[in-house]
Amino acid sequence: RGICIGIIPCASLSDRATPRHGYPNEFVELAVYSHLPYSGEQAVDDLSRNHINVLSCAALVALPGEAGTVSELTLAIRYGKPVMAYSADPDLVRHFPHAVRRAGSIDDVKEFLRAHFEAAL
Repeated sequence: RGICIGIIPCASLSDRATPRHGYPNEFVELAVYSHLPYSGEQAVDDLSRNHINVLSCAALVALPGEAGTVSELTLAIRYGKPVMAYSADPDLVRHFPHAVRRAGSIDDVKEFLRAHFEAAL
C-alpha cells in the first residue's frame, strides 16, 4: 500500500497563496501546496504542477481522464518516463498519445510497474 499524494495548484497567478477551489480532493492523503496555477489545457506549461507529478515518479500509470491527464502523458513522453494507460474500456483512453502503451487488465499494470520499480532500485 502506498500513500496518495496530491500536488495542489494555487488559485491564480495573482493569488498564489490560496489553493484552487475544489483541491485537494477526498482521496489525497498528503497535500503538497504549490504556487503553480496551471492545469488542463495549460498543463504542459512550466507553471503547471504536472511537471512535479511526472518528474517525481519512477513510472506513470494513467487512468481515463481529459486534458490534464493527456498533458501529464505528454510530459512523461517528453521526459522519457515509463508510462502506461489503464482502462478496461479502450474507448476511454483512445484520445491519449499513441506512444503511450495501453493495458486492459490489472495484471498488465502490475507487470509494468514491477519491471520499472525493479529497474529503479
